[in-house]
Amino acid sequence: MNAVSSKPEAAPVRINTRLTDDIPDITDIDHPLVHRSVELIGRLRRRELTPAQYQVAVKAMHDELDLTNSLAPWIEQTLAAKQDVVLYRRTGKAHREAIQLFYIDPNVFHPPHCHHNILSTQLVLVGKAHVREFDRIARLSEDTLLMRLKRDAWIGPGEALRTTEIDNNCHWFGAGDEPVVMLNFNAYGYQDWTFNPKDRPLRRNLIDPTYGRNPDGLLIGKEVSVEEAYSKFGGRPLSDFPIE
Repeated sequence: MNAVSSKPEAAPVRINTRLTDDIPDITDIDHPLVHRSVELIGRLRRRELTPAQYQVAVKAMHDELDLTNSLAPWIEQTLAAKQDVVLYRRTGKAHREAIQLFYIDPNVFHPPHCHHNILSTQLVLVGKAHVREFDRIARLSEDTLLMRLKRDAWIGPGEALRTTEIDNNCHWFGAGDEPVVMLNFNAYGYQDWTFNPKDRPLRRNLIDPTYGRNPDGLLIGKEVSVEEAYSKFGGRPLSDFPIE
């Protein structure tokens, strides 16, 4: 198994503060996880797998591989550097993919956000994360969404967040008193139907899921700026925002 051939990213960045077109591709890591993940993306691109079948295949691959042991050098590097370590990254205008070890400092929380045209898995390898996942039901106005809470739980090693354009598209998560390392595998641009216009940038969209509640009990979320999201949610645990 080759050592990591590229340096970890220079520093943690806030959501949507870096343009994906400005970062280099990384395609030379020799590891079965990378090879098999890229193979699955190829099958998705050739339409040999539907998005749902692809997600099932990704889960089966992760269940089969002994990731804790086989990724141990990169897990150690991630914990030592206290920042993400990228195993694979291919960028592009219409499609992009990445496999990385995603680091979260103790008691650090990422504001709630949705995604545009993403298929992703965030598998916990180290620590425990408090997560909330939401489905988008409908757009109520230019900047508000009708949403349904799907899960509010602490998850540990072997458990994952799994996101598609339809299921669990919005999520909100953070670490407890110990650092968290997740395997983050995402592929953007491979779904024919999208909740928002197809030409929307392939990036995350910050949202406030505590904005309101519909008479039927569903949530009303408001799309907000990066600054608004960090002002309200940055540094605060999910438990500060109880949802009935």
